[in-house]
Amino acid sequence: MSSYLKYFIIILISTILGLYIFVNTSTGKQFLRDFASKKLSQKSGLNVIVESISLEQYPVIVAKMNIEKKAKLTLTGFLTNSSLDMDYTLTSECIATEVCTIDDAIDITGRVNGPYSRVSIIGEGKALDGNVSYNLIKYTDKVEDLRLIMREVNSTKLFTLMGYEELIKGSANIDVNFELMEENYRKGSFIYAVEDSNLSGLALNLHAEVNIDGLMHTFYSYIDSPYLKLHISDGQYDQGKKLARASYILDIKDLSYLETLLGHKYLGPFYSTGEMIFNKNFMITGHSETYGGKMNYFFEKDGLFVDLHNVSFRRFMSIFPHPPFVSADVNGNMYYNFLQETLVVNAELDNAKIIHTQLVRLIRKKSAVNLKRETFKNSRIDASYHDGILVGDLKFKNNRSHLYLTSITMDSNENSIDSYFDVKIQKREFSGKIYGSLDDPQVNLRLQKLIKYEMSRQMDRILGTEATRIIRQIPGEGMAEGMAAGATASFIKIFF
Repeated sequence: MSSYLKYFIIILISTILGLYIFVNTSTGKQFLRDFASKKLSQKSGLNVIVESISLEQYPVIVAKMNIEKKAKLTLTGFLTNSSLDMDYTLTSECIATEVCTIDDAIDITGRVNGPYSRVSIIGEGKALDGNVSYNLIKYTDKVEDLRLIMREVNSTKLFTLMGYEELIKGSANIDVNFELMEENYRKGSFIYAVEDSNLSGLALNLHAEVNIDGLMHTFYSYIDSPYLKLHISDGQYDQGKKLARASYILDIKDLSYLETLLGHKYLGPFYSTGEMIFNKNFMITGHSETYGGKMNYFFEKDGLFVDLHNVSFRRFMSIFPHPPFVSADVNGNMYYNFLQETLVVNAELDNAKIIHTQLVRLIRKKSAVNLKRETFKNSRIDASYHDGILVGDLKFKNNRSHLYLTSITMDSNENSIDSYFDVKIQKREFSGKIYGSLDDPQVNLRLQKLIKYEMSRQMDRILGTEATRIIRQIPGEGMAEGMAAGATASFIKIFF
């Protein structure tokens, strides 16, 4: 018995000495801190340095640690081999993700308790310039009943941390609810809302909801502002196939309010419906009857393709900041390149009429041609618009007449027009150039054809139509008449 007692006393003394070394000596404390730092770093995948561990009141433990050399974590409470019940405080002057690190004051307090296989975690405090609260149950291989509430957090910081460009400025409210989060399966939802926010200078409110069940996501959202409404519905996203689609309704009260967003000043309302698709590339299809007729469009990558069916040319051109000069039904297509900011139009114009008041007035004054009386059933436009400048050709014609406007340059920045024209209307023929201000353009006529016509008409009046017809049938007389009229026209041209 004496030998057993001897060994027992030796073991007891060794244990007491070991505990004393761990609890009361600097060597023991350092070993314990290093051991805990290594284990916590391995478990968390983070650089964890335990700065101090107080075991004087065990099982009540006070531990202070540094995480990634950025955050301070203090744990106070009971810790056993099978469970824990501890309060914690987390503070930091920055927040980091795999994408980036930003300056942010974090101050969160909470509690963790339960067996290690099923730990309940709650917390609340300040982060991302707003208020944060959460609770969840952490198992060894999953998370259940996650509830995260974020109020008035900085949306710019949030987007930056997620690796997205700064799209929306403002204070965001976020509600996250997940019944289950496993490595290969998630079921839950989240709501993201921003009020009184700013998108490229445009004030708006944004609300989005997403429901997740495994690889399938359903979603809807809407944007409301004093100037536009965008509602996205029936959204579906297949995470496995990386395929998303949704329907939308876009209602813009006045395009001019979106100048900072669109890059140029356009005018008037716009309403459309369609579908958005993501499959490697982002695509939008849509339909609008804003400008009369039907306008179907398709957007992909850098370009917008539009098919026009009986669209009012006058109403469509009213989106540009210069007065309309033609009314017609348009059938054709146009293309807008967002990188080059260039619009190209190639279309047929049905039942076209010239409606530019100043142009009509000046041509009538110069030539006695009344353009208001003319309807051109078969016409065409080929034009492009870039940086406020419209260039191209307009050719109006019917069975008896034509009006060609070629080499057109209309500059909305300078409020100017420059174009050549050729006219055969109401038994008159002339050509010339339009130039100057869009509000009060000048017309320079080349009148040889018109004067020749007037000379012929006067011969008809003086000699009689029948006599003139007979003279014109005499060999050489037609040439003589043309030479006389042409010479007179050349002479009179000097005075124009």
